[in-house]
Amino acid sequence: MKIIIAGAGKVGFTIAQRLCQEGHDITLIDTQREPLENASNSMDVMGLCGSCASPATLSDAEIGTADVYIAATGNDEANLVSCQFARKMGAKHTIARLRRQEYLDSSDELREIMDLSLTINPDYVTAEEISRVLQLPTATQVDAFPDCELEIVTFRVPEGSLLGGVALSRLPSLFKQKVLICAASHEGKVFIPDGNFVLSAGDSIAVTAQPETLRKFFIAAGAYQKPVRNTIILGGSRIAEYLTQLLASTGVNVTIIENNRERCEELAERLRTADIVFADGADTTVLTQCGIQEADGFVALTNLDEENIILSMYAHKAGVEKVVSKINNDKFIDLLHDVFPDTTLSPKNLVSQRIEGYVRGLAHADDISTIEALYYLGSQNITATEFVVGARAACVGKTLMELRLKPGVLICAVVRAGHSFLPDGKTSLLPGDRAIVVSEGRSILKLDDILA
Repeated sequence: MKIIIAGAGKVGFTIAQRLCQEGHDITLIDTQREPLENASNSMDVMGLCGSCASPATLSDAEIGTADVYIAATGNDEANLVSCQFARKMGAKHTIARLRRQEYLDSSDELREIMDLSLTINPDYVTAEEISRVLQLPTATQVDAFPDCELEIVTFRVPEGSLLGGVALSRLPSLFKQKVLICAASHEGKVFIPDGNFVLSAGDSIAVTAQPETLRKFFIAAGAYQKPVRNTIILGGSRIAEYLTQLLASTGVNVTIIENNRERCEELAERLRTADIVFADGADTTVLTQCGIQEADGFVALTNLDEENIILSMYAHKAGVEKVVSKINNDKFIDLLHDVFPDTTLSPKNLVSQRIEGYVRGLAHADDISTIEALYYLGSQNITATEFVVGARAACVGKTLMELRLKPGVLICAVVRAGHSFLPDGKTSLLPGDRAIVVSEGRSILKLDDILA
């Protein structure tokens, strides 16, 4: 597909990088030459220097031949205007990155009025992800598919856990809960395990089930942590604002530490239920005064990765049960993946993941299957993809035990007529079902790709 991306910053660059790996024809637009040169030197993209809000620039990019136009600049209004121009000039689909609260509140109306295919708010997407892991602190990652009652929860097997030394095939009988382990990380290797795989302390595993079943499973395994009730947020960004709104709806007490007085006043006006503290959160005396010893949640959201990492480690040492760090540098994320005890996440990766899933759905939709959503399970090598099963799919009408699946492929959940369940060998896929497929690598683009 021909895809034009406006904005070569962190988000736009990451989107371009992922879509290049999918084999798409990418043109990147930015007002600055340096980020375009960096992109051109590191991947196969064409760079165009100019304003995306200019019809002339879009014309130079041959917008009329674009299958998808993605406006990912840091300016919401420029993104909206350029999407409107792109549609008028012939782009088939338009995606706008929007950050302001008023655009989030009216996203449905915006999509209809401006004929947008998709709007995405990086800050809100990040806040949602953080909120989910704070509600289930055992998890380092929680992936919830649209209209699916099941969740895929990634967590690390703790030292002394009852899970240590247990083969996966024995989990249901030992802990009396029907769960499915769909991915594992052991000694740096990430893979889809079989029933013979034996768990060890320090392993990171992704488990699928309904939320209440997962809660009971973690309790039985001695790995359950109660949802947080008192959370300190370091940094008063938009993510912090959205996160506080989400947490307030579940009764969580929030303290935000922000070192900009004007921003503190804005937050105090908008977030009446939160405590807003004007101070330097990097000062451990401030953290003590804000009650870090009593907090059971800590979220580091400053603009400095190093500060977030160091203060998160301090919070963990201070006894905070659940610690979350925003980290944008992928090198830091890779380094910390197997050594940092808590959750790290990247807004640019969360957004690019959503857009990658949407573009895959456009590129590979047919009467065999369509893609509804895509997630990465703690690694760029393991994906969970939600397919809508088409009438012509080769797997329709056959039980899973009759299907010959490729190595490294697992159907971990099925949604049928609004009901979600874990499949077994006797399960057959039907047209209209939603099948969530976990796979290694990037080769599963259509449902029939799961077959050997």
